[in-house]
Amino acid sequence: MNTKVSIKGFPRQFDEQELKQRQAGYHSAYKLTDQCYEIVRGAIPFEMLSNVIAHHELGYKLTSKYPASFDLMSYSIRMEKPLHLQQEDLKAIDEREKKKYIEELQQEREHYRELLTQQLLDAAKAKETKKVEDARLKRLADIEKEVSDLFGELVIPA
Repeated sequence: MNTKVSIKGFPRQFDEQELKQRQAGYHSAYKLTDQCYEIVRGAIPFEMLSNVIAHHELGYKLTSKYPASFDLMSYSIRMEKPLHLQQEDLKAIDEREKKKYIEELQQEREHYRELLTQQLLDAAKAKETKKVEDARLKRLADIEKEVSDLFGELVIPA
């Protein structure tokens, strides 16, 4: 069973506003989740505290948003990344989202191309089929006319 392919409209074009909106959504997710934090660990309390001090000197900040873990031999706490690292992360997110958006647009465009190709092939095939059928019907009509001319009408004497 053949399904008729019919496309309407055009694939979406690159829209800077849509890209900015997507990126802003990911920026919000970045800031509202633990993505802008780094886990500082230590096997013993002294090691964890030394790591916290070292991270603090690099610009990391302690936060009360996430609880510290004082499990035996697995001490950890989340520290907020410095602003410059967050900016780098956000730039990476922007690039990743732009790449994803462009790939999505390219896939959609390719899908439209495939559908249009199929639609044009179907139309050409239907046109060819109609042409063949019309030629067959014309041949059949010519043959019937020739047969009628050859035999004529049946004459029945009265």
